[in-house]
Amino acid sequence: MKILRLLVPLALPLLTFASEAPWVSLFNGADLSGWKIVALKDPAPVVVEDGAIVLRQRINTVEHAFAATEGRYSDFILELDVEDDPGFNSGILLRCVDAPATAKVRLNGYQVKIDNTPRAWTGGVFDDFGSGWRWLHDLADNPAGRAAFKFNEWAHFRIECIGSTIRVWVNGVPTCHLVDEKYREGYIAFKTHALGNNPKETRSVIRFKNIRVITEKPERFLQPMELPARRAPTKPGSFDKAPSPAP
Repeated sequence: MKILRLLVPLALPLLTFASEAPWVSLFNGADLSGWKIVALKDPAPVVVEDGAIVLRQRINTVEHAFAATEGRYSDFILELDVEDDPGFNSGILLRCVDAPATAKVRLNGYQVKIDNTPRAWTGGVFDDFGSGWRWLHDLADNPAGRAAFKFNEWAHFRIECIGSTIRVWVNGVPTCHLVDEKYREGYIAFKTHALGNNPKETRSVIRFKNIRVITEKPERFLQPMELPARRAPTKPGSFDKAPSPAP
């Protein structure tokens, strides 16, 4: 009994320390402090409503627009809640960088897709480089992942970016375990697609709230991942809009 009384007080501080993840909020729920709108001109509207960042499309916009963090991030764990209308095509960009001045958009980076197509690849990741895209990790062989996200309902996303590995969960269901080295540091951003003269599409919105990040030794707080690690494919697939790599 004496041994137990000595060991328990020593163990408790360690357990308490390990459970206290150093989360930092990226959104205050009231305004866009710490965020910037990235677009060439006449960007689609980004507002704060009911404690959420709300993106809407605007007709006759010339390019995609982004709500991006002012800070840049390399290794981190990101959590946030997302609610999307069925008609809104968007995504969460990770480690995105400023595009060349000649590019059609302002930011390039990894994009965690919010997929409004019947294939339901929400939580997958592709390389979004403005003039095209290339899927790096889809959900074609993950039926549980495809069923995790529902439109018009709040969904919880957890994204772990450590070194060359990106792991994603949607409502606690693993959707992505990607290994790729292209982007190593950049902004976190939310995307609004450009829109032609189609007023009907302006009715849909996407909402983001409870946005928080761990940057202080995030590797200490990784979750177990059921999906095996998958390296990004070397050649574009049938869903990509990307040129074949040079021989």
